[in-house]
Amino acid sequence: MKEKFNNYNDGFLRVYKDREIRTDFSAKKNVKNLEGLEFIVKLGYAECSKRQQDFEFSETIGRSLNLKVKTRLYRYVTNKHKVLISNILYDIFEVDIDRGKQEMYLYMEEVRTIDITN
Repeated sequence: MKEKFNNYNDGFLRVYKDREIRTDFSAKKNVKNLEGLEFIVKLGYAECSKRQQDFEFSETIGRSLNLKVKTRLYRYVTNKHKVLISNILYDIFEVDIDRGKQEMYLYMEEVRTIDITN
């Protein structure tokens, strides 16, 4: 029997982790370009509809749900990572894993537009 794989036709996202770049007085710098990020993986994604319970969950933890996507499962992605789609940087604040379908749902809050020309 042939397994069915989902299509992730909305585009590609790139997952990054922060580099520890600090100012002269040891404060962490905000990411303004790709130099402040370390690449982890590129994944195809499909944008998902945001349910009322998704908005309620994000409000309870003090976050704003700007984007919810599903993608294939990549077990090294955590809520400490960031996602770049086009030139918009997002914080991942929740990773919901569906092991049966080998997918994960990323709940993200928009951080800023960054310069991706290097």
